[in-house]
Amino acid sequence: MESLFNDASSIILVSATALWVEQGDLNYRVTFLRFLLSAFGGILVGIVVALLMINFRQGLQRLNLWAANAQNMLFLVTPFFVYFVAEKLEVSGIIAVVCAGLMQNSESANCRFMHPRQFHNGMVTINMVREMLNNIVFVILGILIVRILRTDLLHSTVGWSWLWVGMALYGVNLIVRFIYGLLDKLGWKNAILFSLGGVRGAITLSLVFTVADNVNAVQFRQLVLAETLVIILSMVVPTVILPFILLHDISDRVVKERIIKIRTKMVDRGIKAVEKIYLPDSVRNRVMYELRDQQSANTLREFWKNWLHTSRGSTMVAEKRELDQRALLWAFRTELDYLDMISQKEEMRDYVYQLYNTFCWQSRS
Repeated sequence: MESLFNDASSIILVSATALWVEQGDLNYRVTFLRFLLSAFGGILVGIVVALLMINFRQGLQRLNLWAANAQNMLFLVTPFFVYFVAEKLEVSGIIAVVCAGLMQNSESANCRFMHPRQFHNGMVTINMVREMLNNIVFVILGILIVRILRTDLLHSTVGWSWLWVGMALYGVNLIVRFIYGLLDKLGWKNAILFSLGGVRGAITLSLVFTVADNVNAVQFRQLVLAETLVIILSMVVPTVILPFILLHDISDRVVKERIIKIRTKMVDRGIKAVEKIYLPDSVRNRVMYELRDQQSANTLREFWKNWLHTSRGSTMVAEKRELDQRALLWAFRTELDYLDMISQKEEMRDYVYQLYNTFCWQSRS
């Protein structure tokens, strides 16, 4: 809902600014009516299309439980499909995608254990695609900024009106979000955090391109510069103010050190558990190699030695393969018990939960 409100408020401000620049005055009635049509139309399209896609995916999964690749591909193409349908109907494709995403989150929360490996692979793929697309957006933004600064701003062809427009956009956005936080009974402090939180980037830049056909080249560059200022302010202002409002937590460096420490002790528990049971030397060496690999403790020489052994076709017989799997399961069970104990002592901090969750997926692989 926070993302939905963020996009809706951004659409109001960008649309009003585009009409203001294009017409020379601000028509409140036209702007408000366009917003209602675009926003609520996008919500409706997003909900309807998402329901159809969710029903299709769930039906496919129940028809063929092992259609994991098809499921993940359908999940990835759904936002693009929703966006193009919404834009074809001349409503907000961005809000439609946000609504569809909210519904898909609820879908994934209710079918995590139907096919755990598919769910895990889907999350890994989605995180990779999201990071890649987000980086592409900022690369495009950087290229646009450099071109505009080099060709227009240094020659004063766009003026300085974008500076005041960008500051006004950011200020109005803060006020709108703060008022919404108060109306939602978040309290003064949480309303301030709500107004300051969130870096404007992909959505803000995409909104600029939605009005590219309604303005001329100089006006479009002014909008890009104004929205760029909004993005920069959304990163700088919270960085300066939030440390004085929020309670200080442990740093990322400390978190990494704790994760390494917990993982090391966890693997040591698994290794000691395997050392107490009888195994043939070939099986024991392989199991120990795989357990040490959990913390990247194997040297490059050991990797190539194991790689050569595997590449020569030195496969284990059925009895030894079963011993290998049973030994790994025994070690994983010991490691899982240790993580469960640590999670209780650490009050299930986020980093412990992430390590616990990662290990659970690993042990199921």
